[in-house]
Amino acid sequence: MAKCSSRSESLISRAITLFPSDTVLAALQVMERYSLAVLPVVDEERGELMGEVTEAELCRVASRLPLIPIAEVLTAKALGWEEGMTGGGESLLESPGATSTGGVRWLH
Repeated sequence: MAKCSSRSESLISRAITLFPSDTVLAALQVMERYSLAVLPVVDEERGELMGEVTEAELCRVASRLPLIPIAEVLTAKALGWEEGMTGGGESLLESPGATSTGGVRWLH
């Protein structure tokens, strides 16, 4: 039984995931390295699935905001942004309750 348990732990520890604090640029580098188009985002402490991001949506954001955390992309998606919608990277992250810093609006 111990052998089975260690095998499960090994499979979990080798899974490729992102954390909400990872940047868009870092996520794209992971996707390129492992030839992936979609990656799950998991909570760093609990390991619970928070959502997923695609290479296409990250590429759209990366052209203007490559260093924002993945949490910002997930928040923008939760507010109704979907693939195929038009608009620039900054409009993607705007919200009525957002704070503004240097012309860029951040969700908090």
